[in-house]
Amino acid sequence: MSDAILVALITGGISLFGSILTIVLTSRKQQADLDKKIAVVEAKMDDMKEDIRAHNKYAQMFSENVPAIKQHMTDVDRRLESLERRMTA
Repeated sequence: MSDAILVALITGGISLFGSILTIVLTSRKQQADLDKKIAVVEAKMDDMKEDIRAHNKYAQMFSENVPAIKQHMTDVDRRLESLERRMTA
């Protein structure tokens, strides 16, 4: 083999190795960044789930109390009407 071919093969091999190394390291870095972003999104989703649970508990409590409040308002309206009738009579 001539020296020029040997030098070309060595240079090509080093370039190929450098390219493969760059691709592997870049891929690992991108995967690490993606893992971090996924972890952040999952943490935010967990926080949102807690907020939704708290909201749902409040909404359930409110919906259970609304009929009682309506009944109380009806009783107050009746009493008020009775007092108004007594005042005008």
